[in-house]
Amino acid sequence: MSQKIQTKKNGRPRWIIYLLKKLFKKKNNPFYQYSEFQNVKLITPNIFRATFKISKKTVALKNVHLNDNDKITLNDLINEIKRHRKLEIHISILKFYGITKQANTNNYMIILDYVNEGSLRQYLKTNFQKMDWNVKLNLAKQIANVLMFLHSNDIIYEKLNSENILVHNGIIKFNVFGLTKIISNSLNFLPNNLGPIQYVDPQYLKLFSTIGKIKSSNIFGLGIILWEISSGNPPFEKESSSNVDLLNNIAKGKREMTIPKTPHKYKEIYTDCWKHDGNSRPDIFQVVKNLSEFIISDANVEFEIPYNVMDVKLENLNMQSKEPKIKPDPSFVDVTTEVNGFIKDLFGFFIDIRNKQFRRMQRIVIKNYIREHKKNPVELLYEMIHHPSHYWFTSLIGFFYQYGIGTVADNQMAFKFFNLAANEIIDTSSFNSSSLRKLYNIDNKRIGIISLTHMYLHGQGVEKDTKKAFRIYNNLADKGSLSALNSVAYCYYNGLNVKKNKKKAFKLYLKAAEKGNLVAQFNIGWCYHNGMGITRDVTKSFQWYTKSALAGNICATFNVGYCYENGIGVGEDEKEAFKWYLKAAKKGSPFAQYNLGYCYKNGVGIDRDKVKALEWFKKAAGNDNADSQYMLGKCFYEGYGVKQDIVKAMYWFNKAKENGDRDANELLEEITSNMI
Repeated sequence: MSQKIQTKKNGRPRWIIYLLKKLFKKKNNPFYQYSEFQNVKLITPNIFRATFKISKKTVALKNVHLNDNDKITLNDLINEIKRHRKLEIHISILKFYGITKQANTNNYMIILDYVNEGSLRQYLKTNFQKMDWNVKLNLAKQIANVLMFLHSNDIIYEKLNSENILVHNGIIKFNVFGLTKIISNSLNFLPNNLGPIQYVDPQYLKLFSTIGKIKSSNIFGLGIILWEISSGNPPFEKESSSNVDLLNNIAKGKREMTIPKTPHKYKEIYTDCWKHDGNSRPDIFQVVKNLSEFIISDANVEFEIPYNVMDVKLENLNMQSKEPKIKPDPSFVDVTTEVNGFIKDLFGFFIDIRNKQFRRMQRIVIKNYIREHKKNPVELLYEMIHHPSHYWFTSLIGFFYQYGIGTVADNQMAFKFFNLAANEIIDTSSFNSSSLRKLYNIDNKRIGIISLTHMYLHGQGVEKDTKKAFRIYNNLADKGSLSALNSVAYCYYNGLNVKKNKKKAFKLYLKAAEKGNLVAQFNIGWCYHNGMGITRDVTKSFQWYTKSALAGNICATFNVGYCYENGIGVGEDEKEAFKWYLKAAKKGSPFAQYNLGYCYKNGVGIDRDKVKALEWFKKAAGNDNADSQYMLGKCFYEGYGVKQDIVKAMYWFNKAKENGDRDANELLEEITSNMI
C-alpha cells in the first residue's frame, strides 16, 4: 500500500480511521463526541470521571492507546469490545457504553460505568472497622460469583488482586476490559503482566500445559483476596524483602497468618484456594458452593412478625416486638421511578403459584415464565435489587437467591431478603388501588414469613430450629393461613418438633384441602393412595388428584396421568395418560417430561417417535431429572434419535450419577473399560 493511501493529514493511518468508523456505525457500539461530556476530571493517571450533559449520568473515561503502525492493536480492541458485550450481562461487570475521542488529540477513550468507592483495597481501608462478618462474607461471595461467571465462559482474569476489583455502593464490580483472556489464548501471558507479586500463583511458570491449571492460578489469587477481606490489609504489607525474595518465599510455601476471630470454615476455604499444588485447589464452582453453605452462627438475625399481617400476636411467638421501620439499603441505586411492568406481572404470577404449587415446582415454573417472556433473569434480579422501591417485592428477590435464578443459589442472601419482606412496613397511602396495597404490603410479607419459617424448619441459611418453625406455622394456621396449616400437617406427618402422627396430619391436610389449598388436595390424594393416616382408597385418591389438577396443581396433573397409565382408581387408558402427561410436561413437570419421552420411545398412548422422545428427555434432564439424564446418556451412547456421541453420553451419565442414578455408574464403568 502506498504512503498516499496509508495516511491522512493528521498522520493517522487510513485503515484505523476506516475500521473505527465501521465499528461504531453499529448501534450497540456508539461513538460519543467529547463535547457531550462535562465536569471531566482526572482521577487516576489513566482514568477520568465525566458526566453526560443530557442524562447527567456519571461515567469513567479510560484512555486506549492505539498503535498507528500495528493493526493487531486495533483488532484487539474490536475483539475486546465484542467479548465485553457478552460478559457485561453479569450485574457485577462494569458496563461498556462506547468510545469517545479527546478534542484536538488522537487519544481514544472507552466509556465505562463509574464506581464511587474505588478499589476493594480502598474500600477495605475506609470501611473495615465497621464491617461485621456478614458484610465480609457477602463481599467474598460476590467476588467468587463473578469469577465463576468468567470461568464458566472459559475466561480467566489477569492481574486478579484487590486493586483491580472495584466497589460501587457496597457492590463488587469487575472491570474486565483488557484484563481477561480466553483460555485458548492464555499462552500469550507475559511475566510483566502478572500484577502484584503477592497474588501470583507460585507455580506460574509451570502452568502453560493445561486449562485447569491456568484457572487454578485465578483460584490462588482468590484465596489471597479472601484472606485480605478477613484482615483489611494487603498481603505481606510489612514485608521488607525484595519482590524476588518474596516470590521465592511464596514459592516455598510462605503464606499470611490467619487473623484472630476468623471463622474456621472461612479459613478452610481460602487456605484450600492457596494450596501450593494447583491440582489440589478446588475449582471455582466448589469455592462458590462452600461460601454459599457457610453460615455465621453468631450473626444470624431473628425476624419479627409484623403487627398488621393476619393479626399475629408477637407475644405468642416469643419474639422481639419493636416496630419495624422502612429503611431502604443505601447501596440501592435509583434506576427508574416506576417498577418494570413485567416485574409487576411476575410478582403477581409468583403469588399465584405459591398457592398452587409445591416448592420444588415453583422454581421451574418461574424459570419457564421468564424464559417464555424472553426476559433475562440476571437483568431482572439486578433491576429488582437496584430499584428504589425494591422492598415491594423482597420476597421475590429472596426466592431468586434461594433457587439460583439470575445468580448463584445463596440461602443467606435469600434469608436476608425474606427477612426484609417479613419486617418492612410500606407506606401504601399513595396507592390508588386497594389490590396494589394488598399485593405489596400484605402478600409480600406473608410470603416472607412463610419462607423464613421454612428456612428455619430445614436449616437453610440459618441455624435449624424446628421448634420455632412449628410454633410460627401453628400460629399462622390459627389465623387462617392455609399454606401454614398444610405445613403444620407436614410437621405431624414427619415428626418435626412434634410426635409423628399421620392420622393427625391427614385431618389437617383434609381441613386445608376442603378450604381450597391445592397442595393439601394433592397430599390428601397421596394419603389415600398409600394408606397414610387413613384406610387406602385409590378411587378417592384419584378424585383428589383430579380435583387438584383441574385447579392447576402440576404434580397432581402428572399423578392423574400416572393413574390412567396404571389403572389406579380409574380404568387403564394409555391415551388419556398421555394427554395428562403432556399437559403437566408443558407446564414444566420433569417427571411428566420423562414419562412423555418414555411414551414416545415405547409407543405408549402415542405413535413411536425417536426425535420427540429425545426432545422430552432433554427437557427433563435440564430440570435435573436423573432418569432422563440417564436416558439421554443412553440415546447418545446408542445413537438413538441422534448421532452417536460418546463424550455427550459420558457427560449425561455423569450428571445422572451425581443425582444418584446407579445404572449410570455401571454404564460409565463399561464405557471406560472399553476405552482402555
